[in-house]
Amino acid sequence: MRRVLSENPGVRHFTVHNIIEALGPDGAAPSIALFAAAGVFESPDVSKVSGSVMGSLGAQLALGSHVVHLPRALLRRTIPRNSLSLLIHSVSAVLESAEGTVRERWGWVFHPVMSSVLGLVLFLLGLASMAPIIGGGVQHAASAFFVAVGMAERDGLTTMIGAVAGIASLALAALSVASGRKLWAAIKSWLVKCARCLHLEALSALLDYCCDGLGELVRMRWSGLLVLMLTPASEIPRRAPNSACGNLRERVRRARMAAAC
Repeated sequence: MRRVLSENPGVRHFTVHNIIEALGPDGAAPSIALFAAAGVFESPDVSKVSGSVMGSLGAQLALGSHVVHLPRALLRRTIPRNSLSLLIHSVSAVLESAEGTVRERWGWVFHPVMSSVLGLVLFLLGLASMAPIIGGGVQHAASAFFVAVGMAERDGLTTMIGAVAGIASLALAALSVASGRKLWAAIKSWLVKCARCLHLEALSALLDYCCDGLGELVRMRWSGLLVLMLTPASEIPRRAPNSACGNLRERVRRARMAAAC
């Protein structure tokens, strides 16, 4: 990976195209490993495109393509040399410490069918990394890093460890989203209930403003309103026209008393 820097000594800002071209356009695994590591080490500039590169290359692997081909808008994204240099040296230190542990084995993992499955896992991990509300971004990136390193070194065990860890992290993310959806549904129901109560209070205040006592009809529950409808009208002495609202308030009071009994 250090050749990305050594082959471009005077470049201050690298594009994604420059990085992938230096890593080698015929293999997606080194590119996935580098950009997945950006999510693990939380590189401030590279991590912005980490999920996009992981998802795009994972989709290509799932479709059976092993040639790196990314959208032009993504290839034109620039990364400062300082951030890229720090990331490459960190990844190189990790790989050097794992030298001897990662070796070629479990060749059946790299069967074309299994490669498509691994590509699908990488694609899902890339999508999950681009959605911060889901959470677990570091876990998704670390799983993709293990898968990519195993693919680059033809180490099926490392690849399977990363794939299993990635599936587990995606399952945890799905559970968190499901529980969050239930929580949001409860909050939404409570907010709707509060809004309805506020609307009813506003409506009752408006009706009371128009006619004193008319707002009591809005404040009553359906049981009280039913009692009011079934309460026979009693003989009420004739009063002045402006006292009709008082009669309505009295009738509502009697209906509430009857419902309480």
